[in-house]
Amino acid sequence: MKICVNRWPNFPGAIMAGLIVVGFCVLLLWHDPLVFWNDDYELSVLPVFADISRSWSEGHLPLLSPYSWVCSNLAGEFQYGTFSIFVNAAVVGIWKFPLTFPQQAAALSITHLFVLAIGAFLLARDRKLSVPLSIFVALIAALNGWIICWGATDWFGALGAFAWLPWAWWSLERALDRQRTHWRFLWPAPFVYLVVTGGFPYTVLMLLLLIAWLSIKSVVETKTWAVATANPSGGGSILPMLIGVALGLGMSAPAWLAIFDYVHGSARALYASAAHWQWIVPWRALPGFILPCWTVNWADFSTNYLPHTATELASGLVAPAALIAGLIWRPRMLVRRMNWELTLLLLVLLLAMIPTAGVFRWSFRWLP
Repeated sequence: MKICVNRWPNFPGAIMAGLIVVGFCVLLLWHDPLVFWNDDYELSVLPVFADISRSWSEGHLPLLSPYSWVCSNLAGEFQYGTFSIFVNAAVVGIWKFPLTFPQQAAALSITHLFVLAIGAFLLARDRKLSVPLSIFVALIAALNGWIICWGATDWFGALGAFAWLPWAWWSLERALDRQRTHWRFLWPAPFVYLVVTGGFPYTVLMLLLLIAWLSIKSVVETKTWAVATANPSGGGSILPMLIGVALGLGMSAPAWLAIFDYVHGSARALYASAAHWQWIVPWRALPGFILPCWTVNWADFSTNYLPHTATELASGLVAPAALIAGLIWRPRMLVRRMNWELTLLLLVLLLAMIPTAGVFRWSFRWLP
């Protein structure tokens, strides 16, 4: 008797998580039709994307534009996802419909939020979480304060890259799975490519930090670097993952080679040293993880310390509260089971609270 195996057991849950996020965004649009069209989105992102759509319709690769905020070199500007197949396909597809600029901005952001939610759901399911908890993870990933209030409504590049970070994490862990075939090294390649070309250097740094964390974790747990010959069907440590990462970096080479070439001497690299202190997360703001209305002084874009609510820290209330409850109730068991994850959490929190240099300033961008 032939047994039918469901190759897509997580498909319904992933789609459900994505649709919940879409529904939430529709509610935001119903409340304010201009919610996704603000600041940089209306000043530079949408006009440039309109020009990108025009260039593709005329059969040209959109590398130059007269509408860029700082320069006409889209590849050097990086934030427009010029070399991302997904960003370009989404722009071309959305611009086929007779939508206004605010509607185009909403469609583009919602598309990426949908992708982000599905990726977070799949990552949670691969980490053995139940379907309800995985949906919960997806909602936090796609609807946290930083992503909604900055990435989805202002700095599109942040959302364009971060939408693929859970997918990259999911694929990296699959490449490390010793129960999979030798071809598992292919999993990370497309998602590393999509993160790098998405248009946000900070998310690339997040990816590199994640790769380093997974590498150290795997080496410590398996005590091996190379592929184990004693287990030809699986075996091994970090080599398949690193090969996949190298393939992804190779696929995204036009994006990062362009930004390395053009960033030297650019306006973005010539800020005063005081700019490195802008928007670092003050330790007094940490209660904002539970109470987004928590207000303390933050250093703004002019390095002025002004009262600011912790909107960027909003992450669903339940998750940070549950973590604190676990540390109070069963601290040893929680630390034993989640020691690696807690280490990563503390490291990222530290990075968000210290100044960083050059184009990587504004440490609060580490928050997702």
